[in-house]
Amino acid sequence: MHYHKMRKYLYLFSSLFLIACEEKVKPIITINSDLKHPVSCMKLDPLSGDKALLGSLKKLYPFHEDCNFILTLETSRDIVCNSTNNMMNKSMGKFPKSYIKLELREGIKLQYSYYRDLYSNVDEDDLKEGFERVKKDLLKPIEQ
Repeated sequence: MHYHKMRKYLYLFSSLFLIACEEKVKPIITINSDLKHPVSCMKLDPLSGDKALLGSLKKLYPFHEDCNFILTLETSRDIVCNSTNNMMNKSMGKFPKSYIKLELREGIKLQYSYYRDLYSNVDEDDLKEGFERVKKDLLKPIEQ
């Protein structure tokens, strides 16, 4: 009887450990309901984001200088938060180390946003994954 009880607890704690160690955080996607799909072109904001990542982004899509839709890349690495409000998250090891944000604007109006916290510093693979989602959401017709 003791054996079965211990086995249940071991299974429960193992499951919780595996859930707690999940490395991927789902992205937060925001799409303006007025946006017409698919978007025909995008222009890359050359002043946004990490220069190396911008170079990688240019290899993933033929950006057009004369397009009204402007894509910006924003990243942050080695995030440090000294707030006591986040002490529990930091002690559990679940405080993000970086983030990636891709935003598409038409003029100043935000049309689309992709945001994801990361538990390691943002790299080219994170950029590729994020931009694949942008392409899926914006460049192909949405099926109804």
